[in-house]
Amino acid sequence: MRTERIAAVLLAAGTSSRFGEEDKLMAELRGKPLAAHTLETVASMAFAELIAVVRPIEVAPVLHRKLDRRGYTIIVNDRPEDGISGSIVRAVEHVMPVNRIRGILICLADMPEVPQTHYNRICLAAEDIRSVVASTDGFSSSPPAFIGRKHFPELLALKGDQGARALLSHGLQIETTGNVLHDIDTPEDLPGWRPAPSD
Repeated sequence: MRTERIAAVLLAAGTSSRFGEEDKLMAELRGKPLAAHTLETVASMAFAELIAVVRPIEVAPVLHRKLDRRGYTIIVNDRPEDGISGSIVRAVEHVMPVNRIRGILICLADMPEVPQTHYNRICLAAEDIRSVVASTDGFSSSPPAFIGRKHFPELLALKGDQGARALLSHGLQIETTGNVLHDIDTPEDLPGWRPAPSD
């Protein structure tokens, strides 16, 4: 499916509790905030709409500014503790009335290593509104993932932090190497991370 018929949904509203005090999405990676890598890669593609689900502006002002500059529609998830499902529901509610959008591409802001080529492969593998196309490292299904419009009612019923995992596991699997799908949960997950020297 052509990207012009797909809305890209960037999920960036997590509380990142395992990362510690620092805002994970603002942690520096190769000279810029972690989230900037994904949001810039996705924004460089010709999607029908760019959507980002984020925490309120007062807790993520820099991220809001960067997304705004790149042309994202910003949807605030003021209940990030409800898990990833709450963010997906908000995004689907936003795109549902727009009939020209045939599906969504779910992207995670804490997956900085996914190249444009992989997002493209997912979109190209999606045939129609019934398609579900997930990424896999050969072991489990994960985003980035395309979910066709036919499955929107199912997405609206999601609860908790499992997201659309069950749906993705039944979809077409596009395999790539594990490091492409590496997500950052703790400071140690950052490439090149070193512990701070102790006194």
